[in-house]
Amino acid sequence: FPLPPMRGPAKAARAVARMRAARPGDPALLPVLAGWRTLPAWARDEAAPPALRSGFLCHGDLHLGQLVRHPVPDGPWLLIDVDDAGVGDPAWDLARPAAWYAAGLLAPEDWSVFLHAYRSAGGPAVPADGDPWPVLDVPARALTVQTAAVALAKCAAEQREPDAHEQLMIESCARIATLPPELTPGPAS
Repeated sequence: FPLPPMRGPAKAARAVARMRAARPGDPALLPVLAGWRTLPAWARDEAAPPALRSGFLCHGDLHLGQLVRHPVPDGPWLLIDVDDAGVGDPAWDLARPAAWYAAGLLAPEDWSVFLHAYRSAGGPAVPADGDPWPVLDVPARALTVQTAAVALAKCAAEQREPDAHEQLMIESCARIATLPPELTPGPAS
């Protein structure tokens, strides 16, 4: 049977809705919502995604914690937790590490090693060389907003302020709101 579509934009939209429901009218949401508004409609799950890069198998929840070695310590690297797998744009699979790098949570050296290894293995999300950001820009922005929205919803549920890492993602949303809307080709919002 066919795989479902990749749910990156839907998961981001769900996170923003969860944040709004958890903190109605809270001014702390403003930077996250401002970043959200800069995304094209398709990245907010309000329109169909561009067909340009939509036929790839995607993990759906890729982050560095999904890569494990088995058997430990010298076994091959394995990708785990594939319950969100679907067909779509593979740039969404690199969006979380790209967002962490852009926010300052992933060291430039680590991002460089990761990106080089991905490219060396023939990963389809980014070009084999050159600037990866025209492809990663919108998905990374969406994952930044999603991460910040989930953090604010959790903070509301746990009655606490954002920790340092969560605050970096919220601040990244504020920076996103000041940037041009998108670098990738496709329909504008």
